[in-house]
Amino acid sequence: MMNEKEIKLFVGKRIKEERTKLKMTQKELGDIIGVQHNTISAYEMGRNAPEQNAIFKIAEALDVSVDDFFPERENKTSELERALKMTEGLDIKDMDFLNKLIEKTLSMDGEEREKFLESIKFTVDYYDKMN
Repeated sequence: MMNEKEIKLFVGKRIKEERTKLKMTQKELGDIIGVQHNTISAYEMGRNAPEQNAIFKIAEALDVSVDDFFPERENKTSELERALKMTEGLDIKDMDFLNKLIEKTLSMDGEEREKFLESIKFTVDYYDKMN
């Protein structure tokens, strides 16, 4: 686990990397997010940590995700790994059916989606009561 100083250094390094990829100066980034260039310098050197609202503004200005500024957590299960674990024991036909259910749900919105999901919940509840 990283300590506070290491996190500040990591975040600062990531800000600098993303800023320089865009060939943007510290002054330009500062102007966009409403701070002085020396504030950007302090972030990049790890002397100061940007506050939460500044992180969001910086991410938007650099067209990256806020998550891109932070180290990946070890032992973090990827969405793909999680999905694959959930499908263990299912055959292709079952997985295809579940995928179609998801696609159907995503194709609907509002009341139509609500009614569709309610019918699936009813079916699951009925099955649970019968077993």
